[in-house]
Amino acid sequence: MTKDERRKTKDEYDLIIVGGGMAGASLACALADTGMRMAIIEAVPWQSNQQPSYDVRTISLSHGSRLIYETMGIWQQIDPQAVCPIYSIHISDRGHPGMTHLDRKDAGVEALGYVIENRALGAALMNSLEANKNVDLISPATVSEVDVGEKLATLTCSSEGEELIVQSKLVVIADGGRSGLRDKLNFQTSVDDYQQTAIVCNVTPGKPHQHCAYERFTPSGPLAILPMNDRRCWCVWAVKSGDVDEYLSLSEQQFLEKLQKEFGDRLGRFSRVGKRYAYPLARNRVSETISPRVVLVGNAAHTVHPVAAQGFNLGLRDVTWLAEVLAEAHNESQDVGALEVLQRYEDIRAKDTKRVSAFTHGMIKLFTSQLVPVIAGRNFGLLVTDMVPEFKHALLKRTMGLSGRQSRLARGLSLKQESVYSRD
Repeated sequence: MTKDERRKTKDEYDLIIVGGGMAGASLACALADTGMRMAIIEAVPWQSNQQPSYDVRTISLSHGSRLIYETMGIWQQIDPQAVCPIYSIHISDRGHPGMTHLDRKDAGVEALGYVIENRALGAALMNSLEANKNVDLISPATVSEVDVGEKLATLTCSSEGEELIVQSKLVVIADGGRSGLRDKLNFQTSVDDYQQTAIVCNVTPGKPHQHCAYERFTPSGPLAILPMNDRRCWCVWAVKSGDVDEYLSLSEQQFLEKLQKEFGDRLGRFSRVGKRYAYPLARNRVSETISPRVVLVGNAAHTVHPVAAQGFNLGLRDVTWLAEVLAEAHNESQDVGALEVLQRYEDIRAKDTKRVSAFTHGMIKLFTSQLVPVIAGRNFGLLVTDMVPEFKHALLKRTMGLSGRQSRLARGLSLKQESVYSRD
């Protein structure tokens, strides 16, 4: 759709996705072969040719998320030079003997997960979207008003100084954890502030990482060191929010010294750190993810602590199940925005969302406690998990995103088929 065609028109879609980030773009790609007419409204201009650099930001994908993207045909388009597999995970409690080691051999998979440069995954999603004639990309544009009617939702948007009116049977809000549109539509949100801020950056270790991801729990919060290509690692360090300005103002050498003290010498001496970014950490939950003709997905529906890298993978499972439910409804000539269709989706997702939210929340409460009985208990738990195959297998399934009910896309099944909604 050209700018002139969009200007002050009233176009009608089956589905409008507000937010063209990873979650929103993935949903459009998942529905690409269903014949549904879609639009993505994104506030910032599309960028398809970002160049890699030392400071490149990354995302952690579980083994289950790779299976999803393979079925969608996205994985095959990702630049392999931007993908670093995780072969093992080392979990430890700083200053205590508790430790658990997870290995791909225990799970019988090529890798437990992958660290991928954001620009590479974004480029693969964008290439898929640009090749899809059923998707209109409206960018840059912001939604100023949503009027939900009996049969259609009407969105008033501002795009490059012009007003744009679009309508759809369903509006998917996928614009992130600070969604203004979610709040404007009166979705009730509860927040648990962890009083922690994540400092994220690239670092260079002195020893090869051997494709091992480290999750080290410290008194202030978890410290994750994840493998990347070119001998780099991705650092996600949760510190007390009151200390974050100090950490950001440190010189490169001072920061590396603090990091070395918390992490130890398993990877030798850290020699370089890239640009540091800071993100306040909180758990956000909505009482319901649906309302008439509106549904929330990804971080707009829930945010969790980054411990165990569950956040985006949880949101991607939202995407696959919503795509499955909508594809089934569309195939059977049902109204994709009808409340009974959306309720079907919410019923499917409720258990997984609550389980992951409780798991990450519980991990933070458990591992930041300095009570002696709690410290002893969690270290005993780490040691037992490492020695008991049944416990280790359960943790592996959760880590790889394979616990619980799996969508068709996660099982390698297309949404093209006549009846796609999984009733098993």
